[in-house]
Amino acid sequence: MPHPLERHAPQQQALQPQQSTTPFLNSINRVSRTYYSKQEQAIIYQARNPAIHVQRQSDMRRESCEVIAAIGKRIGFPQHTISTAQLLLHRFYMFHSVPDSGNEVVMACLFVSSKVEDTIKKLKDIMLATYFYRHPGATDWDSEGKEGEEQRKRILSYEKMVLESICFDFRIIHPYNYVIQFVKIMQGSKRLAREAWNIVRDSYKIGVCLEYPPHTVATGSIYLASKLISEPFPDLVRQEPWMKAFRTRSVDVEDFSHQMLDLFSIGRTDDQRQLYDKIHIMLHDARQLDTEHQQPKLKKARMDYSRTMGVQAELKRIQDGGASNPTVRYSQS
Repeated sequence: MPHPLERHAPQQQALQPQQSTTPFLNSINRVSRTYYSKQEQAIIYQARNPAIHVQRQSDMRRESCEVIAAIGKRIGFPQHTISTAQLLLHRFYMFHSVPDSGNEVVMACLFVSSKVEDTIKKLKDIMLATYFYRHPGATDWDSEGKEGEEQRKRILSYEKMVLESICFDFRIIHPYNYVIQFVKIMQGSKRLAREAWNIVRDSYKIGVCLEYPPHTVATGSIYLASKLISEPFPDLVRQEPWMKAFRTRSVDVEDFSHQMLDLFSIGRTDDQRQLYDKIHIMLHDARQLDTEHQQPKLKKARMDYSRTMGVQAELKRIQDGGASNPTVRYSQS
């Protein structure tokens, strides 16, 4: 199966963009906790791998994230560790493009994630789990032989690159806790919380973790879950418009929902895709209704929170300290 690091991809030296053609890429600082819009991500990925179409790159990263999930479950990693590894993989390909089979990058992300989330496993265990996942019929593999030793060295070299891509910043916060808190605040059902949790888990297969902060992903997951299970989503939370109560932008929540519906549509039957298409239309119609006919207070809040929030607003964002550092920049969709 072709992989994010397809063998026909050009060497890294050939992928360095010329400043005259892509000045945007050269202006990016590798600072921790930076968020990028879809347009920015597309420019970067295309510059890293000009020989591979952006959509194909997206599919390959999604496939790699599915491999990470499968291997992580085989090893016994908790969901937080698996999600961290998937986030690391997305972040890695923002700054690196290397031609190999892709196995070593996946294993490097799992290895780093196990350390970040304090669920440490030996590299040998990760290598064995990956080998048996790739070769279901195999009964044994000498991880300490020549082939295993060469692979171990490559993984360790990729480990350093993964650490560089996150600037050695291990403060990774996931949306899962926000889902539980927000559902309690809005007095939602356990079914809503479970559905939103599953949406958050699947969201790591695509690049929304690089686009939106965790509290926005959590809000978007709850909002989409309410549409999927036909549970009402309140306009007001604690006597405030929901976008103000959760300190997020309705336009981001809507965009997140559309991206997840596109993800869910992959490989589904026509009937299932029709359901997701109906929700696409429902989201669009709801936004039009809010814009044209919503009560003035809610409409004003929607407009206010459609603008970029400043540093002071970010510092006050969530009671328990927020999902990221105060330098987060909300992307303009």
